[in-house]
Order: sequence, then C-alpha cells, then structure tokens
Amino acid sequence: MKIILVLAALSVLAGCATNPRVEDMSSAERGKIAAIEISKGDISKAYEKIGPISGLSCNRNAGQRQDVSDDEALQGIRLNAVKMGADAVVNTFCQKNSDTDWGNNCWASVKCIGDAVRFK
Repeated sequence: MKIILVLAALSVLAGCATNPRVEDMSSAERGKIAAIEISKGDISKAYEKIGPISGLSCNRNAGQRQDVSDDEALQGIRLNAVKMGADAVVNTFCQKNSDTDWGNNCWASVKCIGDAVRFK
C-alpha cells in the first residue's frame, strides 16, 4: 500500500511542470534570453534541430483571476531554449486551456511548444 501512495505522489509532482527559475541560471545564460528568436513557422537560416521544447503559463490558484498568457509561456520557451543551448525556436504554437489542466496542476493554462534549433 505504501508503494502505491509513493508512486501516486511522485506522479502528481511530475505533473507540476514549470518554467526554469531565472535565479538558477548563470549570468551568461540570463544574457542570452533576449537573443532567442521565436518563429511561428520555419526560418530561412540554416539550422539543426536540437529537440522539442515547451513553455507554460499556469494559474494554480482556483480562487484567483485566470490571467494566463502566451507571453508568459513564450518566456518559458526562451528560458528552456537557453538551457538547451538553442539559438532559436521554430514552428511555435500556443494553446490556451481554460479548463482544469490536471497534467500540469493548473486551473487554467497556456502551453507553447516548438522545436529548439541551433544555427549552423
């Protein structure tokens, strides 16, 4: 029984996705955040794909105004892109979920996804 409770607790914690915390980033990483290019489509520069990337805007308080935004989720993409060593993110798309997002433990959320790339 204890094993089931531990596994359930771990799965709930794993579902609490968040953006990286800026205080956990180095000075050099923080300096690169503004330089990350975000594109809704493809770009003309030569690049190699690093991998999929996402950012989240999440409201975890049911009694609070549901003020989630694409901008906050895109900021999360930039933070994650720096952590991955990317120069840009292409094919970016954001989706608002106004229902409870149990997977991310949010009462309302915006999740943006894209492909992190490094210029050649």
